[in-house]
Amino acid sequence: MKKPSSKKISILFQNIIEDFENEKFNEKESGQHSGIVYTPSRIADFMVKNIFKIYFEEFFEKFDIDSPDLFLKGLNLKLLNSLLRENPKIKNKLGEKIKNFKILDPSCGSGRFLISAAKFLLKLYKMLDIDSNEYDTKKNIIQNILYGVEIEKSAYIISKIRLISWLFSNEQNLPNNSIYKFKELKFEELGEKLNEFNIFFNIYNFDFLLEFNLNNFDIIIGNPPYVENKKINIDYKKKLYKKFKSAYKLFDFSILFLEKSLKILKVDSGYLSFLLTNKFLSADYGIKIREILITNTELKEFINISSLPVFHKIAAYPIIISLKNKIPDSNNIIFLKKVNNLKDLINNNCIKPISLSQNLVKNLPDHVIPISGNINIINFLYSNFKPMSIAIKDLKIIYRPYGFIKWAKFFDNIIEEKDSDKDMLLIGTGNIGKFHIKFNKRIRIAKKDLNISYFKYNHKFEDISRALQTEKLIFREISKELTLSYDPGNFTNITGLYFIKIPSFETNKLFCLLTILNSRFMDTVFKTLFGTLHMSSGYLRFNGSFIKRLPMPNYFPQSISYLGKILQFLSQLKYDFLSNFEKELFKEIILEDIESLLEFYENFANSLVTLLYLKNFNKKLNQNFKILGNLLDTEDIFPDIEFIYIFPRYNLPKIQKEKLESKLLKLKNLFSKLNKNSKLADEIKAILQSNFL
Repeated sequence: MKKPSSKKISILFQNIIEDFENEKFNEKESGQHSGIVYTPSRIADFMVKNIFKIYFEEFFEKFDIDSPDLFLKGLNLKLLNSLLRENPKIKNKLGEKIKNFKILDPSCGSGRFLISAAKFLLKLYKMLDIDSNEYDTKKNIIQNILYGVEIEKSAYIISKIRLISWLFSNEQNLPNNSIYKFKELKFEELGEKLNEFNIFFNIYNFDFLLEFNLNNFDIIIGNPPYVENKKINIDYKKKLYKKFKSAYKLFDFSILFLEKSLKILKVDSGYLSFLLTNKFLSADYGIKIREILITNTELKEFINISSLPVFHKIAAYPIIISLKNKIPDSNNIIFLKKVNNLKDLINNNCIKPISLSQNLVKNLPDHVIPISGNINIINFLYSNFKPMSIAIKDLKIIYRPYGFIKWAKFFDNIIEEKDSDKDMLLIGTGNIGKFHIKFNKRIRIAKKDLNISYFKYNHKFEDISRALQTEKLIFREISKELTLSYDPGNFTNITGLYFIKIPSFETNKLFCLLTILNSRFMDTVFKTLFGTLHMSSGYLRFNGSFIKRLPMPNYFPQSISYLGKILQFLSQLKYDFLSNFEKELFKEIILEDIESLLEFYENFANSLVTLLYLKNFNKKLNQNFKILGNLLDTEDIFPDIEFIYIFPRYNLPKIQKEKLESKLLKLKNLFSKLNKNSKLADEIKAILQSNFL
């Protein structure tokens, strides 16, 4: 029988691999998937080449060779080859190192990273004149350089098949005809058939986290499985909590791979590159792994590829992290990069990189790692202002006041008519707008669809009621931007909202804080720090623990407090006007007037909040915003608009028509006066258009 051609063999193996990966995709779509996601080959190729680029940059630094063109657009292999020919001593040194390399993919799946590394190493070996025979070189790479771990038996077999296919891609080295019988075998028989090739593989069908014990790797690269905490078996989870420091709170699976890999990577000379979901950069569960990374590794770069459709129907926001397993010195710089499409990633056309001092991250609350925004200003903020949790000693943030478990049962307490003075109004996420309450929005949660209703008092809730029946701020848990409103003590909630309670803050101070947290400046600070936790359609989760980390000013100006009251009044007025409620009261009010006033005072508030934080950022800023700077600390420029609801909904106090008109007139007159000051208008425009963050 004629020996099969290398092309036919390649097609045979490729069909086996594709059938396997397609089956995995189908499992994922049917909800049976267990966190295994196969990295697109071009991304695997890029990551292999990129980590070697980082390795070579540092290798050539030791020999004082300056060759920027070599690394300008990734790693230029032609220039590398020329450089090695011109420097035989360096070539020999590099050859000795590469010959003894050990490269590991700790979750190798179907072997995509392994084959990318194999192909790259083959090119490198040829440059370095290591093993001149291509078959022997390939075999050496498989048997002595490449290591893989895969917990799933079938994927583990596919990894071997992929490497065998590469090894025998040249017809001169094809084995006997028995290889052709692969197409006749059932999948479970393939593993045994591989033994006929007499190839020693360093690929292990182990649990990497608990069973794999080899160490001293030069490079560890891969895409660890991402499995949410709630999907991890409870007994297995207990073992992980016991073994890993990074198994903290609601950790995800992938960060444990990061910690384990650091333990088996060569100290001082080992490199790692992982494709990970970006959540660990700011989520609570990532506190421990961030501490490990910041303290014990030289972070090299984060490449934000969350805009790429990297995975097939997977809602993931991935980054590529690259690091060296070495205690960082005080000068280490992390490069933050972003790419918007696959072509730019492959060609290394990143949006202009941002430099981030690793020392700076040590000063950020809980070592949050920002990967976008103005890093210099973030550094300034946390060098000059304390996080809310430290600045406000009696801060209390309340969430799900009636309990985290089985909270939906408390809907049984809903009544239509008020029964006692201790009954409160139940509101949901959609009822909170910036500075105002959306009274007409319905509460949709736990299969309920309700209007704002009364929540009946129960003596079991005495402590909860006492805590909530005082003035507080309310903010939405899920929103596209920071969204808060003031509450004098009327509202309660079951889930979806947080309450900020500060006993030492009187009303004016609370309104100042409300204005600060609702500002464009603070929203940008939040998104710089916690934007990696974005959900679909641009929504973010505004957890209480994140809010506690926001920087607080050193004082709370009355000017910003009064602006907050003005914005509450105008925002509520606009909402009620558009809700077509109490037409009689609005007869002489024009919507355009409300909108013009609201826009003006919003811009004023955003300008003053920005200046409150940044007035000492540099001398030029102070010189450019002198008028705003003076107004920031002027106490009598804005009227003190008393808080009151516009309409008598749910027994809430009603404003008199005369008072409404009087308040509007005051705000119109002040608007006319301030709007005539062209220099002030220029300052407001300039500070709002600046790119401080």
